[in-house]
Amino acid sequence: MRYRRLGRTDLQVSELSYGAARGAAQDPRGFIATVHACLDAGINFVDTAEGYDGGQSETVLGAALQGHDDVIVETKYCPYESYRVGAAFVGTPQALVASAEQSLRRLRRDRLDVLLGHGIRTLESLDRFMTGGCYDAMVRLREQGKVRFIGLSELSEGDGTHQVLQQAIPTGAFDVAMLTINLMLQTAEESAIPLCREHDVGTVVMMSLNQSSGQSGLTSLPAALELIRRYIAEGQLPDEPPWTEPDVLDFLEPYPIPEAAIRYVLSHEVSTCCVGMRSPERLEANLRALEPPYLDEARLQRLRELFGRIRRQVF
Repeated sequence: MRYRRLGRTDLQVSELSYGAARGAAQDPRGFIATVHACLDAGINFVDTAEGYDGGQSETVLGAALQGHDDVIVETKYCPYESYRVGAAFVGTPQALVASAEQSLRRLRRDRLDVLLGHGIRTLESLDRFMTGGCYDAMVRLREQGKVRFIGLSELSEGDGTHQVLQQAIPTGAFDVAMLTINLMLQTAEESAIPLCREHDVGTVVMMSLNQSSGQSGLTSLPAALELIRRYIAEGQLPDEPPWTEPDVLDFLEPYPIPEAAIRYVLSHEVSTCCVGMRSPERLEANLRALEPPYLDEARLQRLRELFGRIRRQVF
C-alpha cells in the first residue's frame, strides 16, 4: 500500500480508502470482515457519516475498529433534511454538535479525526453554513479536542462544476475536501483539485465508480455503457458514434471498468480514492489498481476527448 499526504493535516493516508456507506445494517459480519481485510491490506482511512445505514455504519464500524486506534476515521454531519438535491437546509450549530457527540459514541472514540459538513450543494447554503453557526461549532469542537480536522463534502449531482468548493477552499477555513472525480465527471481536474493543491487542502475522492445507481455506473462494462446512454439522453454527450458504439470503452483494456476507474482517480494529485467495498473479494480486485503509473497518458487523453464535456453527474 502506498500513502499520500492529506494536505495540511500532514496525515499520511492510504491511496485507496474504505467507504462505509453501505453494508453495516444488512450484513454486519460481512461488513466487519471487509473492514478487517482492508486493515490487513494497509488501508488506514475510513469514511462514514451519521446518516449511513441509519447510524449502523458508525456503530458497526466502531465495533470493527476496536484495538485499531491508528486508523483515521472521517465522518460527516448533514445540514439538510435529506440527501436529495433540492432538500432544504436545516442545519444548526446545536444539531451539528449533537451529531458529532453521537458519532463519537457510536464509533467508540474520544476524538473524530475528520469531521465534514456533508453534501454542501449550493452557494446559498454554504453561506448559511458559514455564517449561521455551523462552521463556528466545528471550530469549537476542534478547539475542545473532540475533532482533529474539519472540512466539507460536496453533492456532485447538484454541483457538477464544484462551485461550492471553488468558493470554500480559498477561505482557508477547511483542512479537507471530499469531492467527485471519475471517468465521466472530470470537472474537478480543471477546478477543485488545483485549488485544493494551491491551498494545501486534503482531497478525498468519492463517487469514483459513479455508483449510486444499481443500474448504471462504473461497476462493470454493461453498467458503464448504460451510464453513457443516460448522459446521451440528458444531452451531455452526442447521440452518435463513438459514444453509441459498444466498443467505446475497449481502449481501457486489459483493465476491467472498476479497476480503470480507480486507476483514473489515482492518476491525479489527490490524497485518497474512497471506494465502497462489500466483500474481501471486491477489495482484492480493487487492490489491483494500485500500480503506478495507474493510467498512461494516451488513455487519459482519450477519456478527456470522450467525456470532458460532461458538467452534471447522472446515475
